[in-house]
Amino acid sequence: RKGAARNAQFWASDAPMWHMRHMWAWVLAFCLAWCATAFDIEAHDAIGQTAASAMDQEATRQIKRMMGGQDASDVAGWGHQVDDTYPDMARLHFQVHDDAPGFCGETRTAKCEDNICLLQSIKHFYGKVLSDEGRRIDFPEIDYSKVAKGIKFSDADFLKMLINLVGDLHQPLHVGYANDNSGRKILVKFRGETMSLYDVWDHAISEVVRTQESNFWLGGWTHVRAVSSEWEKDKAKWKEDGPFKSFDRWLNEAVEFTCSKAYVHPITGKKLAGPNAENGPPVEIGEDAYQEWRQLWLRQILIAGERTAIVLNDILDNKGATRLATGSKVQTKADEERKKEEAEWEKERIQRQKERRSRTSSSFINPSAFITNLIIAVFTVPIFLLVANHGLNPQTYAGLIRSILESEGPAPKSGGKRFE
Repeated sequence: RKGAARNAQFWASDAPMWHMRHMWAWVLAFCLAWCATAFDIEAHDAIGQTAASAMDQEATRQIKRMMGGQDASDVAGWGHQVDDTYPDMARLHFQVHDDAPGFCGETRTAKCEDNICLLQSIKHFYGKVLSDEGRRIDFPEIDYSKVAKGIKFSDADFLKMLINLVGDLHQPLHVGYANDNSGRKILVKFRGETMSLYDVWDHAISEVVRTQESNFWLGGWTHVRAVSSEWEKDKAKWKEDGPFKSFDRWLNEAVEFTCSKAYVHPITGKKLAGPNAENGPPVEIGEDAYQEWRQLWLRQILIAGERTAIVLNDILDNKGATRLATGSKVQTKADEERKKEEAEWEKERIQRQKERRSRTSSSFINPSAFITNLIIAVFTVPIFLLVANHGLNPQTYAGLIRSILESEGPAPKSGGKRFE
């Protein structure tokens, strides 16, 4: 992912591998902390990549301006970092329906007190950001203090929430029913493990595709061209119906998908939830069933991506988008951990610089090295001068020795003539 200037400076330095180990340990711990609350981080990233492929040039420019150089895929999972810090914020990510009017019937009633539910949250954050652009729009109000006391959102935060929430609208069990707790009470056997139906759709399918089909996962499948016909239809309906009716339609389609696909075994057709579901041991989701759900899951990711792009293009192509403020007002636990890690990296970098300067300066006054070099010079310099002045003829050196010995003979007797 693209980084800020300070990250570029850090990686340009000789930072030790210790940082990499700690960074990835933190990323893993963070992912494990919230992957079970919604589409996992890789799925949100895939939605963001699909959205980025469908965004026009101006919208892309504005999103990078507001997100400090990041794109939709970089911030797609940010909403769940907020949930990790403010747990009650998770209520904004679900549209839980009451079973009383009839399970998966035409009449549905969502548990949405104080507008704290998925559909109303999407409309709220969309309305907030349009209002800040200077456009007039009526939208549901949400009292944030009822889910997170003291929390405040910036314009960039509104967009990050929208990206995340539109993605969650296409996780089928985010629009499930209360009696089975959005699929959490329904147990199935998948790849030898017993898990909830919610977990299958939330992250288990994603993990299998990523780990067993890594070439496919990294092979550029997250592009809007894969759902080009749906994208064109959604754009036309958005222009025809407007945003709020489009959000309503997307929710209706999501619930229909949940009832007809996610709550039904894809091979046997047996109901996994509702009054007609069979009681008994966990239902086996075999390979054939997995392959059916895999195709549906991948399509949901792509549809979520192209619809996210429609929302972002609508917001950011407007001339009022230049009014939208950059930066975040929400401080999450992930932000705090990241700051601690960066502080440790900076401390380590400074220490390494000090050690490097100390080694460099001490090399000029190293006593041991000085003495060693002096001893070598005492022997080699005279020999070099002798060879340079007298050559290598042995007879020459014999004559020099004789002259030295003769000059050291007995001194003349006292009283002799000093001058002749």
